[in-house]
Amino acid sequence: MKQATEKRGWFLTIMILFLIVGDLQIPYYLMNSDALHTIYRDVPAWYPIYALLGLISNIAIIIGMWQMKRWSIYILIGYFVSKIAVDAIYILPDKQLSVFATTIVGAAFWALAIYLKRKNFR
Repeated sequence: MKQATEKRGWFLTIMILFLIVGDLQIPYYLMNSDALHTIYRDVPAWYPIYALLGLISNIAIIIGMWQMKRWSIYILIGYFVSKIAVDAIYILPDKQLSVFATTIVGAAFWALAIYLKRKNFR
């Protein structure tokens, strides 16, 4: 039987690590509303709840991806759909190109990492 790291592979493992590092910024932004206003034109009152739900979903994605669970793929898709929708409405116009570009590149890397290991997801 293959070890989990062999099943997961280096690319998917790196993507999981990037997600962990990226999630470290969520508490910072929640505690520093000025930082949020550099990206968002108007931070909606519900944004802290959305950010916490995003953090919770990302923790689930990390655990599911690490264990090669198919449900984590669906949560990841939901994450990207909600991120694109919220960013399209609330991101400042001068920040939109860079935010959308990083979202699309990130989604493409995730899609590739999952595609390469698709047979190992259960």
